[in-house]
Amino acid sequence: MYGFEAISAHNGWAMAITGVLIVMAGLAILAFVISQLHKVATLLESGFNKQPNQTSEIKARPQASAVPKPPVLDLGEARRHLEPLTAGLGDSFELQHLYKLANSSALPHVHLLIRSLREAGVIIPAGDGRFTWQH
Repeated sequence: MYGFEAISAHNGWAMAITGVLIVMAGLAILAFVISQLHKVATLLESGFNKQPNQTSEIKARPQASAVPKPPVLDLGEARRHLEPLTAGLGDSFELQHLYKLANSSALPHVHLLIRSLREAGVIIPAGDGRFTWQH
């Protein structure tokens, strides 16, 4: 006996349907566990001593602003630190070289400094992807 006759004779259809149902149930349980995992992580972070009402108080507080405020930077000081680094690069330079030099000199928040200098017009485009200092 071969083929569908053998499957039917040995309860193959019932086993196949049972297997599909077991797999689907397992996937559904796994999806539910993953969807609730953030609650377990919050519980572990906050500890077991806190009351559940404290998390609802945190959610109830209104947010001040969704838009982050730009950092306050002293652009003159940033220029005094960065401009000597570009002296070896010539009159114009690529920003990636300035990033590398500033990182190697251990300046904090290099991306923010350079972005702020560009937005303030202290570093201006010189064309072809190169930049220069505004005089």
